[in-house]
Amino acid sequence: GRSAVKIYPHCDVDRLDAMIGAETTIGSGRRTVVVTDGVFSMDGDEAPIELLAAVCARHGALLVIDEAHSVLSASVGDQDPSAVIRVGTLSKALGALGGWVAASATFVDLLVNRSRPYIFTTALTPADAAAALAALSVLRSVEGDELVGRLRTVVDRIAPGHPSPIIPIVLGEEDRALAAAAALLDRGALVPAIRPPTVPIGSSRLRIAVSAAHTDAMISHLVVALDELGLR
Repeated sequence: GRSAVKIYPHCDVDRLDAMIGAETTIGSGRRTVVVTDGVFSMDGDEAPIELLAAVCARHGALLVIDEAHSVLSASVGDQDPSAVIRVGTLSKALGALGGWVAASATFVDLLVNRSRPYIFTTALTPADAAAALAALSVLRSVEGDELVGRLRTVVDRIAPGHPSPIIPIVLGEEDRALAAAAALLDRGALVPAIRPPTVPIGSSRLRIAVSAAHTDAMISHLVVALDELGLR
């Protein structure tokens, strides 16, 4: 039958540890699977991956990391990488199309032979695959290191120390978020308002998404607009 699904509080490693410990899956032939985002899409915060990996290792659980918003960036520390599966998209940071799974050969072979979504999905075109591979090559090069460093600088100009290029400004009510987005658009800055059901009621927000391609002038313009509107 289908597996039981339980949700642990956001990034609460101790609670997760207790929840797994209360299960009776060890020795039963059914393995606990812990699933987390690497970077969360609406708050832009990072999961404590090394701590999660340590908890999973202690309980013999499998850790699955969704890296749609963080491409191969999360370290699992000194834990066995064969107990980790990473999944992600080629369509965001890498600018191509499709998705990927990174895991041990055992898991990859299982997915290739048993995963219905994979088996019944039309394959990428050669051009899409080549574009994704080229983007990954750039990411892993000196140029990629420079771009990541540039991105860090861009983020710090808006929200110093924020862990990702997704920068939320939580305003609460929908009308306030919509009005702020409209005011920014009037000033030449496209910052979408995110509302329920995408985020919980009462947590409507602006979602700033920056990239290494944004120029210093663009970021300065955005910062001035945010400050004029009292949003920073």
